[in-house]
Amino acid sequence: MKNGTQKKQTATTRRSAILERLSAVGEVFVLELASDFEVTPMTIRRDLEALEGERALTRTHGGAIFSKKSVAEFAFLERNRTSIEEKQAIARATAALVEPGMRIVIDTGTTTLEVARALGGIERLQVLTSSLAVASALHTHSNVSVVLLGGDVGKDSPDLSGSLTEDNLRKFRVQLAILGADALDERGLYTTDLGIARVSEAMIDVAEDTVLVADSRKFSRTSFVKFADWSQIGHLVTDRGVTRNHRVWLKDCVKDVRYAKGGRDAHRH
Repeated sequence: MKNGTQKKQTATTRRSAILERLSAVGEVFVLELASDFEVTPMTIRRDLEALEGERALTRTHGGAIFSKKSVAEFAFLERNRTSIEEKQAIARATAALVEPGMRIVIDTGTTTLEVARALGGIERLQVLTSSLAVASALHTHSNVSVVLLGGDVGKDSPDLSGSLTEDNLRKFRVQLAILGADALDERGLYTTDLGIARVSEAMIDVAEDTVLVADSRKFSRTSFVKFADWSQIGHLVTDRGVTRNHRVWLKDCVKDVRYAKGGRDAHRH
């Protein structure tokens, strides 16, 4: 019985690690997993088969990808791999603004997801979020209390929005809102979806302070709906790929701009 329990625990731990790796890279391969976990390829195939039975992933020839039917499948995995080094550097710099015991709300998005991963080691955090991805990244940390706001689930991304999300948000007060954006210019912050914009506006309303996390590529994009003025943002954390022209007007728009160290554009000016 003891040996059986030990094997079960080992398989459970290994399968959790497989899903965690999938969330980071989007695809895994049998032979690589077998080598990394020091088990046979057949053992890994059984793991993948079991996880597929739980609709957590979809097996492919020689490996697996996330299943679109799984809560853990987030359609923005491809976007998350874009500028990943910059996003991780931004996340580390943002974590420096978060103190133990803080009450925070975290927006949806690929950069905010990296921030959530960077916050896992901070003690006694209370986190509100409208992102299934963020909740998934934080819920296993015993030192973090997570409240997942209700609402309508996005079809192509792990976002919650709608009147329920907005109403639930207004029941809380937090010290810091960590926000993402799809596009930035001198006039403010933009996103692609009106529902997400309304949720972001509500997050700003319930927060004492706000930090925008956005990689430098957001400055060269346009988007559908404006959700905030720069006057509503206390801090901007971005990467060193921001151009000189953008840095000039940012000085006048945001009181605290932090250019995170690291990333492939670290030496671009």
